[in-house]
Amino acid sequence: MKFHAYLRPVLLLAGALLLGGCAAINDATMRALASPASALAVIGERVLTGDMLLYTDRSGKLQLRSEVEPALSCMGSLRYTATASGSMNLSCSDGTQARLPFTALGETSGYGGTPGGSISFTYGLAPEPARAWLTPPPGKRLVVSGDSLRLE
Repeated sequence: MKFHAYLRPVLLLAGALLLGGCAAINDATMRALASPASALAVIGERVLTGDMLLYTDRSGKLQLRSEVEPALSCMGSLRYTATASGSMNLSCSDGTQARLPFTALGETSGYGGTPGGSISFTYGLAPEPARAWLTPPPGKRLVVSGDSLRLE
């Protein structure tokens, strides 16, 4: 009889550990199967570069940094809400925050930004084709410089 008294807590503990292990395996699998893509953004009068990770569950993470202002960085998380579009929440170290709609151009490329154009971004595109989707501030233009962009 005493054996059965201990069996239930042991089974509950084993079940909890099994579920926790499955969650850890799922996270590791998502990271292993993630598709990396380069990212470019124009935020105000600054060009930022970085990386996007696109996961199999139709979500992603964006990291951007400024080469001119090393203290400036941005992070974003995105989720597809339709077949070829979705939204991204962006937060920057200077306090800038925005919810940005985006459109996919392919499986690992796309563009998005604010309707007014003060923030625009691309992922999975080289600098030259990315210029078509990025909005420079009034009176400025985007110039390809090697494998990056700059404002003039």
